[in-house]
Amino acid sequence: MSDTAATIFTAIAGGLIAVAVVYISYRAGRRQTTDEATVEHGQWLRGQRQQGYLTFVDTWDTKVESLQGLQRSWEARVSEYEQSDRQEDPAEASSRLMGDAWRAVRRDLERVELLGPQRIDLALRAMEDAFREMQDVITAQALDGATCPHWDEWTPVLARANKARFNFHAAAIRTLRQPPSPEGESEGLAE
Repeated sequence: MSDTAATIFTAIAGGLIAVAVVYISYRAGRRQTTDEATVEHGQWLRGQRQQGYLTFVDTWDTKVESLQGLQRSWEARVSEYEQSDRQEDPAEASSRLMGDAWRAVRRDLERVELLGPQRIDLALRAMEDAFREMQDVITAQALDGATCPHWDEWTPVLARANKARFNFHAAAIRTLRQPPSPEGESEGLAE
């Protein structure tokens, strides 16, 4: 019985060890696959973010420049409008331009918002607020006509818009420089 018991005991121990090795190998392989998938998704998301951030900043710069052009040419537009019946009313032109600008900015802003993370969302809110402030100054000017009482407000509003863009850029850099890891996004991105 001792030889038989020893053989049986050895077989059972060997079987348990084999089952344990198979289970550990299975878990390790599964973990490795999960880690690889997480990193691959992180790389894809990083690329999407980079593309979205660059598109948004490009649209932002273009539309802010068009609002600055409107502000710079305001008095000339009003003067031409008052002297000619064929010119478009500056108030109507500014309203149309601001609507077009906001639609373009909002489209790209929403895409970036979907891509996150939270630090980007906070920077986007500041940019959205700054853009609306620029629109408010132009709208107030359009309502008051050629007297231009609101252009004194333009420079501080434009400075806030530039600061918001700078802060967005800094947040985008911090986000994009965070390498993908097997743990997914780090807690630091949710600041």
